[in-house]
Amino acid sequence: MKKIIFILILVFISSGLFAEVTAVFSEVSGKVEIKAPGGSWKGAEVGMSLNKGDSISTGFRSKAVLKLGPSQLIVKQLTRMELSELVEKEGTISTGLNLRVGKIRAEVRTTEGLRQNFKLTSPVSTAAVRGTSFEFDGVNLKVFEGTVAFTNRRGQTRSINMGEASKITGFSLPGTPEEAADALAAVIPSTIDIPGVIKIFEDLTNITIILDWGL
Repeated sequence: MKKIIFILILVFISSGLFAEVTAVFSEVSGKVEIKAPGGSWKGAEVGMSLNKGDSISTGFRSKAVLKLGPSQLIVKQLTRMELSELVEKEGTISTGLNLRVGKIRAEVRTTEGLRQNFKLTSPVSTAAVRGTSFEFDGVNLKVFEGTVAFTNRRGQTRSINMGEASKITGFSLPGTPEEAADALAAVIPSTIDIPGVIKIFEDLTNITIILDWGL
């Protein structure tokens, strides 16, 4: 009888130290699908939960909003990612996301008595935060509030603060906010071998093509 009581006490204590947190869809528009490990894709709906190991996919002109405890995650169009971790342990909510393609905006919020350990990973970089607001597409990072630790695959990290941006390509060191601003302002002319196309002006946000309609 004493052994049974002892086991029950251990279960009770451990459940207080390690608790699963659920991600819930609060908004769904367009084509949004989820898939459990080993399962098939199915349509997502408001109120549906996303658990550890599940993947989410958004189509063209589609969007999903997920509530992860006190935090919010906006999954933009043409995005595919996996929820690798979502757990509350010893007063900290740990969230891990693997972004395969696309863009998300995270509003990471803390509540009294709970800390946030939020990590978003892509094939080339990792963005780790503890209470902030940012937008990330796996390469480009924009911080709207707080500070994000932006890390490349070599483990080199740069802190990006509120109102700043950075970019990682390959194994390069995360770019400085000044470099990101210069890149956005730069216009690079180039030529390509396409009949009727005179010149292309390209920056990070727009591509302008000048055509010769007389050809």
